[in-house]
This record gives sequence, structure tokens and C-alpha cells, in this order.
Amino acid sequence: MLRGRAKSENKKLLASVRYSPEVVAYFKSTGEGWQSRMDSVLQQYVARQSRQS
Repeated sequence: MLRGRAKSENKKLLASVRYSPEVVAYFKSTGEGWQSRMDSVLQQYVARQSRQS
């Protein structure tokens, strides 16, 4: 029997970054899952920038 969380096909990279307090406060105020929402916003930004290049 396997224990723990199932392995995700979408692996993420652990990185240490600094954000402005206002950005972190906003996303935290949106409740549980705020880090995933922040990641989603950044992914959307990257996709838009990639299309412009």
C-alpha cells in the first residue's frame, strides 16, 4: 500500500522568491489555495508575454 500524496504529472520547482507585502496579503486574503492562484496568474502572464514575442 502506497502512502502519502499521489505523484503529480505537473511537477513544480521549489524556489525562494520575494514578493511585495501587498501582493502576498492580497492572495492570502483569497483563502486556501492562494499559492496555486498566484501560480495561475503568473502562468497567464507568461503565456501572454510568449505570444507577444
